[in-house]
This record gives sequence, structure tokens and C-alpha cells, in this order.
Amino acid sequence: MREMFKRNLGYKIVSLILAVLFWLWVNNQTSVQGIYGDQTLTIPLVLRNQPSNIMVMTKLPEIHVRLKGTNPNINVKDLFAYIDLAGSAPGKHNFDVRMDPQPQIRILDLEPSTVTLQLDSVQEKVLPVQVDLTGAPAEGYQAGQPVVKPVSVNVRGPGTILSELNKALVEVSLTGKKDTVVTSSPVLFRDKKGNPVYGPDPSVEVLSASPSSVDVVVPIQPQGLDSKDIPIHALAQGSPGGGMILGSVVSIPGDVQVFGTAEALRGFDALKVGPVDVSGLTADKSFPIPSDKITLPQGVSFAAPTTFNVLAQILPGPVEKTVSNVVVRVRNLSAGVEQAQAIPPISVTLKGLPDALKNATAAQIQLWVDAGGLAPGNYPGTRVYWQLPPGVEMVGTPKVTLSLKAHAS
Repeated sequence: MREMFKRNLGYKIVSLILAVLFWLWVNNQTSVQGIYGDQTLTIPLVLRNQPSNIMVMTKLPEIHVRLKGTNPNINVKDLFAYIDLAGSAPGKHNFDVRMDPQPQIRILDLEPSTVTLQLDSVQEKVLPVQVDLTGAPAEGYQAGQPVVKPVSVNVRGPGTILSELNKALVEVSLTGKKDTVVTSSPVLFRDKKGNPVYGPDPSVEVLSASPSSVDVVVPIQPQGLDSKDIPIHALAQGSPGGGMILGSVVSIPGDVQVFGTAEALRGFDALKVGPVDVSGLTADKSFPIPSDKITLPQGVSFAAPTTFNVLAQILPGPVEKTVSNVVVRVRNLSAGVEQAQAIPPISVTLKGLPDALKNATAAQIQLWVDAGGLAPGNYPGTRVYWQLPPGVEMVGTPKVTLSLKAHAS
């Protein structure tokens, strides 16, 4: 056993020493510990207290710091200098470079000790999305009009850069395509010369879009076919329940692109979707209808498979409301005739949707009787005429007693 241990002992010792040296080297790469004597280091510059509405448009330099002292517990890689941006405003400003104190260490010098930064205000802007098509479809095929959703994005970034932008871009490759392209593409930004928009540090994005990507559909069809955008008419059947009514029924999207020969598309000006059944509904409901469930005219096809969402809006039905103390006036009195006594205020019952009735008051209701051609006397059961707020109906026909007398000379 002892002989086996002594065999190749020199190689074993050398291998052990190399392993220890490698372990020390690896640890030295990941954690540079300690400051001893007078040292000059290069450290990063960071920002503190940066206002949320301020963006730095200058690339931050590295800082050379001269330190003196002894502290074996400091990890050199954790050291940094900083600039305090508290209370800063847009424009060009000079800032002092600072460094947090370190135990048992004196900071002898920071180079540079001040830096000049260009600050810009953070703003937002809504930009339309434009689709940039690259490449060509396969031979014998052609691309139709791209459809992008959403059609615009909210962009956040430096005001000076945003002021120069009038659109956001998405790129879609059509190279060799024979079928409709359906993709989600990231939003890009280009300047007026078509170059990418960068901030002071190209690795850091200064513009952000919400959403950051959009859905794009590019129809691919055989050459020789025409395309056409047609509106969609959504249909419904049945009656809602619980005293509710159908307020509206619409399709999302509201139009669609179709392909076909010129003859097939002639006269095809609208697409009917549905009907959807709203029987018994007491709340809004969306009905998904895949395009493969819709019958198109002979020779016409959809540009791309899609799903139409038919939204049925369900609203409260008409209700009734009684309004009291409504004044009844007399119009068209004949010459020499006057009221014998005033008509007492009456109560009327109105009917309409809750929103229309909500603000209906006695002051908004005009009631009157027509005394045209009537001689002095009592007229029980005289018909009352009215003028009501929009969307409001009168329930029944109010009647009053009209008393007239000869005008005293």
C-alpha cells in the first residue's frame, strides 16, 4: 500500500499545487479583496435620485479614483462613484462626482471630479404604426394590404427625440411566402433618414412603446386577384330578459379584407355576420364567430383566417316615473275670454330609459291646454298637451277641467 502511495509522487504533488493555484486564480477573478497602501482604480459612475420625468442624454464616463489606506475586507468590484440628480431639470448641467466613504480608506482624488450632463424631460406621444414589408412572395403570388392591430402605440422617451418622430415601425419579411403571414412583431423606431434611434449608450433603449409589439396580418394571394375592404353588419335575434333591451350589436373588427376576381367582388359591399341569439340576456355578451363559419359569395375568400367578435350591448329597459306638481298653462284664449280659475298642478307618469328619466323634473315638463275658440264656461276632461325632455314619453293622456269666463270690462 505504501509503495502504491509513493508511485509517481512527484506528479501528484505538482498536480496538487496546480489545483490550489487554479482555485486561487478563480477566486481572485470573482472577488478582488482588499486595498493596501496607495492605489488608483477605475470604477463605474452611477446616478442617484434621478427624477422619474428626467432622462440623461450623455454617456456616463468611467471614474479614476486614488485611494490610500488599508482595508483587506473591501471588494474592489463593489466600489463606484455617483452623481446626485435630486431636483434636476432639463438642460445642460455640471455635476460633482462623489464617492461614499470607505472604512480606513482616504479618497485622495476623483478624475474627473465634475461631469457635464445633458438632461431631457420624459414625455409621451401616440404614434401610428407603419408596416415595413421586406422581400417578395413566392413567384406567382402577391401581397395584399397589411392589417396591424393596434394601429397606434403610446411611446415614452426623451422629448427632443419624440418631437422628431411621426411614426413607429414594424418589419415583416415576405420572402418566398405563399400563405398569409400572421405574426406579432416588435415595435421599432427610425429617424427621418431611416436610421435606428439610439440614446447616448446604444446598449440602453431610450424609447419604449406600449404595447411593445403589435399583431400584423399580411394577406398573400395568387396574382390576378383583387382585394376589397367591406364593412360588417352584425345581426341579432331574440329578446333580452329581466326587463332589459338590446342597445346595440356590433362586430369587432368592423370591416374585413376579402379577395376575389373583379367580377366576384362586384356588388359585394357588406358582410352580414350572425344572427346571434340574445334571448334572455341580462348583461353584455360577446359571441365569437370564426371566419370559416361564414359563407361568402362564390369566388370570394377572406384575406386571412380571423374571428369576428359580435358584441351585444344589453341595457336596462324603459321604466316609469311619476312627476308631481307640474303646472298646466292655458294657450290661445279667445278675445274677451279669460280663466275663471287657475288649473291646479297635476301629476304625470313618464316612461323612458333610466338615464333619460333620471333628470326629468317638473321644471323640464311643459303642459298646456288649448282654449282656442272656447266660450266662457266649464270644460271638464279637457285634453292636456305636452313637451317632454328627449327620450321621454307620456303614459296616457292627462285631462283637466278648464274654467273660462267673460273678460270683465
